[in-house]
Order: sequence, then structure tokens, then C-alpha cells
Amino acid sequence: MHIAIVVNTFPTVSETFIVNQITALIDEGHTVKIYSKKKGSLETIHNSILKYSLLEEAYFNRKKPYNKIKRVLLFFKLLFQHSFELNWGLLFKAFNFLKYGNDALSLTLFYKLQFFILHKKFDVIHAHFGVHARPIVGLKAKGFLRKCKLIVSFHGFDINPSKIEYYKTYYNTLFKYADEITVNTQYTKALLLEVNPTLTNISLLPVGLDTNLFQKKEPPHLIDEDFKLVYCGRLVPFKGALLLPQILNELEVRGIQSIALKIIGNGVLKEPLINEIEKFNLQHKITVLGAITQEDIKAIFSASDAFILPGIYNHLDGGRAENQGLVIQEAQAMELPVIVSDVGGMKYGLIPNETGFVVKENDISGFVDAIRKLIENPLLAKQMGEKGRAFVVENYDSKVLVQQLLAIYLR
Repeated sequence: MHIAIVVNTFPTVSETFIVNQITALIDEGHTVKIYSKKKGSLETIHNSILKYSLLEEAYFNRKKPYNKIKRVLLFFKLLFQHSFELNWGLLFKAFNFLKYGNDALSLTLFYKLQFFILHKKFDVIHAHFGVHARPIVGLKAKGFLRKCKLIVSFHGFDINPSKIEYYKTYYNTLFKYADEITVNTQYTKALLLEVNPTLTNISLLPVGLDTNLFQKKEPPHLIDEDFKLVYCGRLVPFKGALLLPQILNELEVRGIQSIALKIIGNGVLKEPLINEIEKFNLQHKITVLGAITQEDIKAIFSASDAFILPGIYNHLDGGRAENQGLVIQEAQAMELPVIVSDVGGMKYGLIPNETGFVVKENDISGFVDAIRKLIENPLLAKQMGEKGRAFVVENYDSKVLVQQLLAIYLR
């Protein structure tokens, strides 16, 4: 198949799951082109993007120049650059001034359709995040791209619980023209059904990872070393990072001294988090690393004993919560027991009490109990880690999920 992947920014460090999906489709023998509104930073770039030369397959939207001469010159330049792969039928349709009037004559439709005109016909258009699918839906509503199947994946920020009433209008046309909608967890599905209870074309398709890349490498064992805990995620309210100093402080109060926590990630809460760490005088136990590369993340996971993500419902943002949290599966793939809260969709990404623990929201004592259980039962921690990897390989590996995705494309 010839597949168009629609995103807002490419590449971006926080959306590795999209790269995983693209590379899995390529491995299956399909042609993939990436349509991005903006070009992301190339400072920190995943190896897969280089390995598969994905930047060469990416097209970045060109805005319609305000100046008419520049607009026409860019139009001919783009046609010349893509002369061997033009979709001539769509090009001529975009110039139907009898039907589309000034939108056709002013090249407005051309610039809206540029990606699809400049590349051969696609079988499937797959838009990630509902908000980024709306321009495609608008084109379908005008009569374009009708023969291309449209798949829309909702991931989280595009379905905020506080905006359910707003989404009933905002996504109304999307629901009409999307051939299939995918969601990452039952939590996301429930939110969508609040928006439109009549939806029947929703498929559960979590985002996945390459489990061959996420494999534990045994570090040299040091006698009497600390129990190493790791958090990885953006430092934003709904991830719950501000609870971590409280958890570590409670462990100290209970007499558990041999523990260290590494916090990976950046965000608006970085300074408040550092202040909390200093308030509890935990600088010797907690290290805030900021944003690091995927390779460095894997090295830290390999040297850690457990993963923690104490997410909360952010009531200042309408109850926003973690919809899936792919890092939970990445940690399990590297044989780490995981400790998460029962908020949002996180609890669906592990086997409770077998590959990790699910703790009630804001339950500091509950998190401490879970960590203590792992510290005092090394064999249990090891068994949980092994079961966690088997669980992720079976249910979240990109090669497994791409077969489910292809079944959706072909349906």
C-alpha cells in the first residue's frame, strides 16, 4: 500500500511511537510518506529516523505566499520538483474554477492539497491526533480525497475531558468522514464515546515499541548498592512528578535509606520539583537529569531496579490524565517492575500485581508500600520484570501492532 502519515511536527522526540509505526510499516513492504506541518529539531534525533532515511520521506507544508507573483513561482517550482510523481487528476480537480471559484483560481486549493497533489495517489491517509486530522477532513468534505481511506488516531491531548461538549461540534465532521478511529486505551475510548455515543468504528490500538531495541543489559553488580528507582516523562502536572519527593521522604521516615531516584524529563515543573527536593533535603537521593537521548534512557533503565509514574488527574486542566504512557511498556520491556497510579489509561498497560503495581491516586503510603515490597523481595522484583517483558513482547511490540493496523487499513 501507499500510505500517508499526517503529523503536526516531524521529527519530535516525544512521539517515538509514530516512528515505530512508520518503520514497522516499511518493514512490511509498504511505501510511507510523512506529511508534517512543521519541521522539528534535529539536535536529538532517534536512530530509526536515520536508519530508515525518514527525513527523505517527509514533506513539510509550504504556506501559500501572500504575494501573488511569489505564489505562482512557488507553485511552478513545486510542480517541477515533483514532476515524476504528480497526482494529475487531483491537480486538475483543484483548478475546477466553475465548482470552487476563487479558491481554485487563487491557488488556495492547490496549497491546501499540495502534499496529495505532489505525490502519487495514496491508499490510506493516517492522521495522528484528532486536531491534526481536521484539515484532511475539510478537504474530504469539499469532495477531495474521497477514495483515500482516512484513519484517525487519538492519543491524549486531543481529547481533554474538560472539553467534551466543545468536541461535539469540533469533531462532528471528523466523525462523519473518518473511516476508522483508533484509540490507545479503553480510557481514551470512553472519552470519545462521551463525545459521540453512536460511534461504532473505534478500534483499540495502543502505541508500541521495538522490543529488540528495549532489552535489559545487565550492569556490573555492586555490593550494598542503592535500590535504583527511575521516573521518565515530561515534568507536567498530570504526570505526578511533584509527588516523588514526598514518596522518597516517606521512605526515609520509614527507615529505608538505601534508595536513589533518577528523574528523566523537562517541563514547566522542573523548578518547582527541584524546590520540593530541596525542601525535603533529598538532593543526595534524587537526581533531575532533564531531557536525554533514547540511548541514555535505555542505559539508565538497564541500571535501575524499578520504574515509577505516579500520575494524577490535573483538575486545573479539566481533569487531564495520562492516556497510555508508552514509557510504562518501555520500562517493562527492559524487565523493570512498574509502579503507576490508577489514573487515566496507565493501569491498562500492565498486569497488576504480576508485572507491577497499581496504586490509588495521590496515595503516598501506597507507593511506599509497593517500593518496599520490591526492595524486600528481590526474587519477586525479578519475576515481575521477566513477566513484564513477556507481556510487552506479546502485546505491544511494533511488529505485533502493525499487523493489527494493517487489518484496519484493509478492512
